[in-house]
Amino acid sequence: MSSDLELQISTLRKSRWVNLSGLVDCATKRLSKPTCQSIQLLGRGSYNTVYKMVFGDGTEIAASVSVHDDEDFNPQAKLSEIATMQFVRASDSYPGIQVPQVHAWDVTFSNPAGAPYVLMDVVHGRKLDNFTNNDNKLCGLDGMSEVQQLAVTKSLAKLQSTLSAPVPFDKIGSITLNDEGSFIIGPLFTITQQNLGGPYQSLVDLWRARLEHDILHALREWSRLEAEQLSRSLSEPKCTPHFFSELLQLLSSLIPHFVPPSSYLPLVLHHPDLALRNIFFDPIDDTKIVGLIDWGGAQILPLVLTAKFPDDLNSTGEDPCERPGIPDEGWNAVPHDWTSFGDTSKWPDVFRGPNDQVDLTIRASAMIKRYYLRQHFGVCFAQENHDRYSDYNLGRAMLFAHAPYYLKFHEIITSGWTSLVDHAEWIRETYWRLNAVKQDRRSAGIIIGPNVYRSSMQKSVFDLNIFETQSSEDVQDGEEEEDMDE
Repeated sequence: MSSDLELQISTLRKSRWVNLSGLVDCATKRLSKPTCQSIQLLGRGSYNTVYKMVFGDGTEIAASVSVHDDEDFNPQAKLSEIATMQFVRASDSYPGIQVPQVHAWDVTFSNPAGAPYVLMDVVHGRKLDNFTNNDNKLCGLDGMSEVQQLAVTKSLAKLQSTLSAPVPFDKIGSITLNDEGSFIIGPLFTITQQNLGGPYQSLVDLWRARLEHDILHALREWSRLEAEQLSRSLSEPKCTPHFFSELLQLLSSLIPHFVPPSSYLPLVLHHPDLALRNIFFDPIDDTKIVGLIDWGGAQILPLVLTAKFPDDLNSTGEDPCERPGIPDEGWNAVPHDWTSFGDTSKWPDVFRGPNDQVDLTIRASAMIKRYYLRQHFGVCFAQENHDRYSDYNLGRAMLFAHAPYYLKFHEIITSGWTSLVDHAEWIRETYWRLNAVKQDRRSAGIIIGPNVYRSSMQKSVFDLNIFETQSSEDVQDGEEEEDMDE
């Protein structure tokens, strides 16, 4: 290994257990390449660090190295990611979606690199996530002109439409390879490499299995409680066994009502991290996508559960600041709608430094623009489906308008017991509103509603548990006061 290459390796960021000299050796031997001439950092994300190696024959190879340690890494999830990339490349259903060819991999920690790695082609193209506009100090999609924003959003919608092609599978899960080298559906993996079990025949099977998983957790972890408190750490929300049980029952009772109409149930491929940071555009044409990377956590799901906006179009109730009187339910899958400023006099003062106050209206205006760009995305998605698949189904034409309630329900049920507690108000309110509207009659219609609940149906429910709750809170307050006195 040359001294120049050793110097480059010594300056690169890596996880402490990774051996970059060993990674170079692995690539050189497994790909039968001549001497490696250079190595540089291509990118670092939450799950992988990617390096580019250039060899003596001029070829370039991207090496993706997992940042998980051996306790957190899931080799089956990584193999599913690799199989998904191979499936997309082999399929005729995804024209225009260029995925790097995978040449070799190792999902163990016992190789010379000291960590799991994947060797693949380098994707060339222009990335727009760092596009800057000095006039408004914003970057990415937010920093573009309105005309550019419309064009890029339309390109993203076309990409989403391409991914929505029907798949040759009949189960919910993630793609893997069987012993014969054929693509099949295996367990459902998330972007964090969590195994959600399966594969599943239907959404009901998936949802029931996840609730059963929560009960199994309760049996294993909560059978020797010394106090009426399920939380084991500050990161877990406060919850009692009775509160957990109530939410579990409510959520279970809602499952039959959240089975979408059949037009929303075709199985399609879902890319869980569709964002400009993972998309490559033609260097001279911002409307042409030439590559898509980061397929970790890709899933085969019913169409309605893939109707998530690209990350660059999302917004939250805390960006750039909280607005008084407008609750933020804090969803991962559904954006929070910024449609107006409200009373800016109640906004917090933010400073970069002394006498350098941040103008929050610039960022807030960008969030409002994202709201309208999301509507444009939904329109372009439907239009592309018309043109690509001759799909004139009115329900699917409104997919992104109709999907939020189903996405919220799915997010709660697949995110564990803490998600039930975090979204307790939504669970209760949805139950009582459906109870009032449907009056125990299940229909095949879709469920739509407000983005956030600002008023409550529960006010009309006489929940006598309030006396027990208030009594418990009074006791706790009294104990805290005694502790302070001591």
